Amino acid sequence: MKLLIDAGNSRVKWAVYQGADCVSRGAAEHHELAGLAEVWRELPLEGAWLSSVARREVVDALTAAAPCPLHRVYAESRFGDVCNHYRNTAEQGADRWLAVLAAREICRDDVIVACAGTALTVETLTAEGDYLGGLILPGHGLMLQSLAQGTANLDRQAGAIADFPQGTQDALASGAMAALTGAIEGQRRRLADRTGRAPATVILTGGDAARIAPWLAAPLQIVDNLVLMGLLKVANA
Repeated sequence: MKLLIDAGNSRVKWAVYQGADCVSRGAAEHHELAGLAEVWRELPLEGAWLSSVARREVVDALTAAAPCPLHRVYAESRFGDVCNHYRNTAEQGADRWLAVLAAREICRDDVIVACAGTALTVETLTAEGDYLGGLILPGHGLMLQSLAQGTANLDRQAGAIADFPQGTQDALASGAMAALTGAIEGQRRRLADRTGRAPATVILTGGDAARIAPWLAAPLQIVDNLVLMGLLKVANA
């Protein structure tokens, strides 16, 4: 069995695979990681693979909880038929790279990979396997939080999304969603302009995927745990 761990900015997701079959999975907040040791101790693991964008103390806690050594996964210049055009892969979050590798398994055409969590990342992958890079911007909650903390009068609940908001709460909700979906659709448009092909499929994952999906155009897929899928691909290589 293989233990796969995706340590994000807000929480940790994990899964245990026997071959291609997921036999167990879970998630924990950063302050709950010590409890994972008891869960994982009983598993007959052959290895563990970690992708992390979290703080060092989170990695230390996961290392202590794991019953076997962790193989830390990093972005690479190439994996299989996917070529990473990032200038310096050492500075790239492994989660972004792994999401792209997983998306390649799902869709062999042009694809936009959008991971909507604490941050929103928007990756661009061509049908030829060229990962062209992507965007990083604040996620939905972080965007609203920054407005609440950085302005005098916007510390309030977001309202409804509207084409022409006529209230401050609706303006907050609509502005945040316009920024998120605009980043995704903008990259889809730029990729189509580059390739001359039909608009790419958007593969959407993360905690805010369902929130964002209704405001995106087709073709669109929501795929849970995309980073864990990428980790499995690396672990099985």
